Amino acid sequence: MSRFLTFSGSRREDSFNTAVVKLVSRELSKLSTHVTDLSLNNFELPLYEQTIENSDGLPDKAADLRDLFKHHDGLVIGCPEYNGILPPLLLNTLTWISRSPEGQPDLSMFQGKCVLVTSCSPGSLGGIRAAAHLKSFLSGIGCVIFPDMVIVANAFSAFKEDGGLTDENLYRKLITTTKQFHQLTSNINA
Repeated sequence: MSRFLTFSGSRREDSFNTAVVKLVSRELSKLSTHVTDLSLNNFELPLYEQTIENSDGLPDKAADLRDLFKHHDGLVIGCPEYNGILPPLLLNTLTWISRSPEGQPDLSMFQGKCVLVTSCSPGSLGGIRAAAHLKSFLSGIGCVIFPDMVIVANAFSAFKEDGGLTDENLYRKLITTTKQFHQLTSNINA
C-alpha cells in the first residue's frame, strides 16, 4: 500500500491552498491508502543559510520532515502563488529537507518520489505559474512529477460552506486526477 504525505506551502489558517490539499487528501483516503496530513505550522524553520547550517547543524524540525519524506511514497503539495512564484515558506522547507545532517546536499528524500502539485488563487490563473515553477524545481531534484495538476482559480467563490468546490466539473477533475496520481504512485512503488 502506498503512503502519501500531504501539505500546503501556506501557514494561513483559512488558506485556500490548504483547503484544496484537504480535498485531495480526503479522496486519497477513500482509496484505502495511508495518508499523513502535515501542517508546516508544526515545523518552524529558520531561513536557510549555510552559515546557520554550519554553526547550528540541521534543525530538529528539518530532520523530522526528512524522516516523514523518507517514509512516504507520494507527496501532494499545495503551492500558493506570490507574485507569480512559489512562496518563500515552501522553498525554504524544501531546501532544508534537501540537506543532510552532515551539512551536505542530500536529495535522497526526493529521488523517485511521486508528486502531485495543486494550487489555488483568487486570480483567474489559479496559481498555475507558481505550480509550474514548483514542478520544474521538484523535477530537477529527482521527483516523479504527475503531469496533471489540480488548479483552482477565483478562490473567493470556489468553495462551498462545507469546504467542497462550487464547480462540480472541477471537483470531478480533482477526483479523477487524485485517482490517477494514486495509481501512478502505486505502480511505481509496487
